[in-house]
Amino acid sequence: MFKKENKNSGQRKSKCLAKRERRYFFAFTGIALIGFLIFYVYPIGRTFYLSLTNTRIGSSGTDFVGLGNYIDVLTKDKLFLKAVKQSLIYALSTGPLILLLALLTALLLNAKIRARGVFRTIFFIPCIIPTFAVAAAFKGLFHPSSGVVNMILDYFGIEGPGWYMSSKTALLTLVIVSAWGFGVKMIIFLAGLQEVPESLYEVARLDGAGRFKQFWHVTFPEISHVFFFNVVMTTIDCFKSFNIAYFMGNGEGYPANSTLLFPIYLYNTAFKTPFKLGYASTLSWLFFMIILGFTVINFGLKKFYVSDDGE
Repeated sequence: MFKKENKNSGQRKSKCLAKRERRYFFAFTGIALIGFLIFYVYPIGRTFYLSLTNTRIGSSGTDFVGLGNYIDVLTKDKLFLKAVKQSLIYALSTGPLILLLALLTALLLNAKIRARGVFRTIFFIPCIIPTFAVAAAFKGLFHPSSGVVNMILDYFGIEGPGWYMSSKTALLTLVIVSAWGFGVKMIIFLAGLQEVPESLYEVARLDGAGRFKQFWHVTFPEISHVFFFNVVMTTIDCFKSFNIAYFMGNGEGYPANSTLLFPIYLYNTAFKTPFKLGYASTLSWLFFMIILGFTVINFGLKKFYVSDDGE
């Protein structure tokens, strides 16, 4: 009888403890949960609803069109296809370039050299400079007639291209300009490199491994999980790139839509005449599916280069 009472008492205490923990959980996370519902869940649901309507900013009438917007985008909107193509080219060009520069710089800054902290700061500074200042500076450097780049090329007898003022080279110029902001990815690589045990390099050197073999058989397997993280984030960041493309292309994909990335097209559709907010919501959902598709591909490719020991 006493055992049964002790058991019931223990169950009551555990239930009271569980209730108290739930109250604490909601008390401490309530604001975050409310914020998540208001600023994430509601906008997502609202955007999906708008994608099924012909809503326009400043227009009082709104009609439910169902999948009409999706059909129009996929079958009639040629600018949609061009913007998607431009974003694909940009992402597949800029992404690998950023990863390469970030990894090489991280390897150099991980070496035992004097003033490493100063050099790390110098390479990270570009990430905190306002985008409009970056665009203005590069427009000056790459100006076809008065830019420093073409002046240097002209000194060596090479005729410089039109860079951002020519539809043939504007997207290439955008890729070059965008690649300079690799500081965040560099810091992530650097953090991963600092976690590689020095003993592994000592064993590799005893086996006669050179620098390349040390990197391929020791460094990369140990940071492969970090590399995978950077691949996923860089892919998403490149597809979502807006600021630098907006300033370099004067907000219109100048010249001749050659720098019209998808986020620019989406923004102009929603917030420039005739303010087709419903149609823009459809574009955003289709763009989300494209980014999701590439993210799934990245996760599928993960098994080919991410070491199990690195996870």
